[in-house]
Amino acid sequence: MDFDAILTLSQQGKMFANPRRIALLKAIACTGSISQGAKQAGLSYKAAYDAVKEMNRQSDHALIESEKGGKGGGGASLTTHGQRLVQMYELLDQIQSMGLEALNDDSVPLHSLLGVMSKLSLQTSARNQLFGTIADIENHALHDLITVELQSGVNLTATITHGSTVRLNLQPGKDVVALIKGPAIDIKLPSFQSKEKPDITKTTPSSEQNWLKGKVTAIDRDDSSVEVTLTLNQDDEICALIDKGSEDVSTLNLGDEAYAVFPSAQVILATLS
Repeated sequence: MDFDAILTLSQQGKMFANPRRIALLKAIACTGSISQGAKQAGLSYKAAYDAVKEMNRQSDHALIESEKGGKGGGGASLTTHGQRLVQMYELLDQIQSMGLEALNDDSVPLHSLLGVMSKLSLQTSARNQLFGTIADIENHALHDLITVELQSGVNLTATITHGSTVRLNLQPGKDVVALIKGPAIDIKLPSFQSKEKPDITKTTPSSEQNWLKGKVTAIDRDDSSVEVTLTLNQDDEICALIDKGSEDVSTLNLGDEAYAVFPSAQVILATLS
């Protein structure tokens, strides 16, 4: 379903800014003239002058500064407040566009702005970014263990400093994005046996190591490394970049079940204030 939306700012029930007025402000900033800005924005000089006068009257701070001139009109420029209004409008328009795009993507959680951003616009150097909600916080003197429940109910644990928990105002129920670099993740087959392996039948990971079960959906190799993508569920996938000599990876095939294994200390949490 495709929608078109027009962003309009109102003040006390009166229209303050819409796409045409913002286009006019941007044109004035570009040309340095109300008359030339009006032509560029496709408005008559009177309509542009009246719009500038009305916006300046409604605003607590002037948006446009102008000087009287001759036949060709005087110079004009946006004030700092006018520039910030244009920037704010473009930001809101971008958020609005993301919301409309998210409607047609069932994997995007529309209840959370952070969830929409993490799926559609957030770009980081970390190969993996998983959206979830804090399920539990286990406090210690200098660090905390944060359990994050992903969209499908799969849990992962992050170890962060107690100061970070306070600074980010983390608490159960808060939305977060977990960031994990690909080289921090190892891949283990279900047949892997080790004393350090937790009870993987439980949904809660150990405090030190995360074991996330998934299906291998992509394998890319070069001379020294292998990039393996595991699909955890219909909403999440995780990518590992590991040494080509790894025993488990050498026998890995598309469609195999495997575990993404990584320390909780390698998980970075991001959230909105």
